[in-house]
Amino acid sequence: MYYDARFIREHIQKGHIKIEPYIEQFQGPNMYYCHLGSAILKPQAGKIADTRNISDDLYERSEIKNYYDLKPDEFILAETFETFMTDNSHIIRLFNSSSLARLGIVQCAVGMINPGCGITVPHRLTLELSNTGPFTVRLYPTIVSDQTGELKHAGTEVLKVAVMDHKEVEVAYEQWGGAIHAYDKEVAGTKIDRRFT
Repeated sequence: MYYDARFIREHIQKGHIKIEPYIEQFQGPNMYYCHLGSAILKPQAGKIADTRNISDDLYERSEIKNYYDLKPDEFILAETFETFMTDNSHIIRLFNSSSLARLGIVQCAVGMINPGCGITVPHRLTLELSNTGPFTVRLYPTIVSDQTGELKHAGTEVLKVAVMDHKEVEVAYEQWGGAIHAYDKEVAGTKIDRRFT
């Protein structure tokens, strides 16, 4: 069962989940609307992505200052502004932004934040954004005040999340040996070659 806004707030207060920062205006009736952070990774053309030995120079990292123009047929990795945590008996389901999809932007992997993720270190999601449309789409980062930490400008809406009960797991996701992205604090490239090594 997915929770409505009232239960999402209660679950945050009780520590079952975290969405940080939680900003009330982004809370919909049953989903929380997430926004673009400032860091991106751009895959470097011409490289070979060896799934048994991922090269350190596969991506180029950069910070979005004012905006980023995602061109047709371009693919980038971008981060959410928000960070997340789930206890061992809840998941956070991820959904594409239909508004962004109508501009031709798709996120390649949507699924869930597993039970027991982000307990030690709040988890920042990496989004796989691809422009399948015919025009360039301008994406904006979320800007907060250096002095107060308060939101100055919301970035582009990139994701919606919903909270759901889950049978309590025996092992928290971040303690599982194959949890290669459980401790991501910023945008991260693939770690497929490290899953069980």
